[in-house]
Amino acid sequence: MRVSWATDQGSAERGNEDFVAAAAGAVVVLDGCGLPLGTDLGCVHGTAWYARSLGTRLLVRMLDGIGPPAGPPVGPPEGAHTPGERPLVARLAGAIADVAASHRATCDLRTPTTPAATVLALRVRGDLVDYLVLADSTVLLDGRHGVREITGGHHFAAADPSAAEAAITGTVPVDDLRRAVLMTDGATRLADVFGVTDWAGLAALAADPGPAGLIERTREIERTDPAALKWPRGKVHDDATVAVCAFPH
Repeated sequence: MRVSWATDQGSAERGNEDFVAAAAGAVVVLDGCGLPLGTDLGCVHGTAWYARSLGTRLLVRMLDGIGPPAGPPVGPPEGAHTPGERPLVARLAGAIADVAASHRATCDLRTPTTPAATVLALRVRGDLVDYLVLADSTVLLDGRHGVREITGGHHFAAADPSAAEAAITGTVPVDDLRRAVLMTDGATRLADVFGVTDWAGLAALAADPGPAGLIERTREIERTDPAALKWPRGKVHDDATVAVCAFPH
């Protein structure tokens, strides 16, 4: 698997709250939930720190063997599903628990606005590819059957490990994929906000001109509507991250 990526902050007033990281056979992309400046998070560290901390811990757990990871059990009672059936869920739950433990002594994790993030994860496991999607970031699977879009709903990773159970997960054969594209919602606007292309077109742009070119094209469209009147949106420019995982055959 070859991984290329780009990320760009949406506003000079705040740092980039997206996070992307890759290692041999694995990649994670997170979008920190950017609340209005001045919001009491109950946390001295902030949203960018949370996304970075969760992303790095999740990546380490994804690379750590194929057995059940360490960490507290979450989700349905034992026996409700086959152990290991959704291994990336257990790894995400463990990473959420790790981050919570790292700042519980200094921060009030009971605050409703405690730092949170969307999560995308993808891992090559032999001749299979596992993926996970939590909240409103998107994975595009571009393969022999066309482009399939996966967006993960409205549950976010925060302080409760059980949130990981809401993730969409799946496994596909490596041979069925040309590429997988992991995107935060700031990078999917060409398709789901502006309507200038569809998901297949977005996957094509992620391949050529590539992640940075796709983000720049998004910025070009955003700049034609600086007051967000033609395309109403909460942020004129949002943090945008694209990671392309290519599977040469």
